[in-house]
Amino acid sequence: MKSPLSRFNHLPAHLLRYLRGHSAARPQPQVEHWLDELVAATPDDDELLDPEQEAQRRARILEGVRARTRPSGRVLSLWPTLRVAAVIVPLLVAGAVLWHRGQQPELLHYATGVGEQREVVLPDSSHVWLRPRSELTCVASFGAVRRVQLRGEAFFSVTKDPAHPFVVQAGEVAVKVLGTSFLVQAYPQLPATTVLVHTGRVQVAHQQRVLGVLHPHDQLQYHARTGQLTLTSNNYTAALPTRQLLTFEQASLPDILFQLENYYPVHFTLRRPAPTVALTGTLDPSLSADQITDVLNVLLQRHQLRITKLSATAYQVE
Repeated sequence: MKSPLSRFNHLPAHLLRYLRGHSAARPQPQVEHWLDELVAATPDDDELLDPEQEAQRRARILEGVRARTRPSGRVLSLWPTLRVAAVIVPLLVAGAVLWHRGQQPELLHYATGVGEQREVVLPDSSHVWLRPRSELTCVASFGAVRRVQLRGEAFFSVTKDPAHPFVVQAGEVAVKVLGTSFLVQAYPQLPATTVLVHTGRVQVAHQQRVLGVLHPHDQLQYHARTGQLTLTSNNYTAALPTRQLLTFEQASLPDILFQLENYYPVHFTLRRPAPTVALTGTLDPSLSADQITDVLNVLLQRHQLRITKLSATAYQVE
């Protein structure tokens, strides 16, 4: 019987060997139909071995792959966009910074060092004399209320302006005036805030509580920690605007020593708790620190105290 593969002897040899090995297990009609399709789709051996045709076939396949994998949309370059962003982003950032600065009022800050006094003219033409180791802060352009912050001691001569009250915020105390001159002492190291009026009238308040309304020569001392309030009369107001003298009235020894440390580059140490003393007097800072301590030693004799010099900048009280 003639083999079903005999009519396909013109196929390449390697295909005939493959077909003979796999046709036995398939039904005859199916084998013949499958072989007919294979013959139609399979080139001759010579065609398979032609390098030029093989190269062309590979090129067609590669081009088909490229056609199926090429992006369907248009590809846009990011470089122009990046260049625009490089210009716009810094401008936006700079604009935001300028806007933020525009929302913040410009501040003026004045300060003095040890032994230094300074006269300051505020935006409303008020004059301030800063005492040693003091700081004053305010805005460059006052609003409805002329408000300043004080840390230390200063004498104020306020320009009169009834429509715009002048307020000195000194620690927890607020001093409100319309036009007058007065002294405020509010060092954080001291237990009390002192207000002394030279001319005019001022109101002193702690938070919402009015502590007092002061007239010339009135002196108010307020201890925020204890709430203690003392109102006295002080006659040492004539030289307040530009005074160079250190004036003490019923002052404690720690307060006096602290004031001396403001005027001289020295430090005082108390070897034992300071006794309760209340000293009144005047000291001239133009004197040397040694001369000042000699004066104090005279005042301290009756309290069995003496100031001893340990070094060029250190003194001890015992």
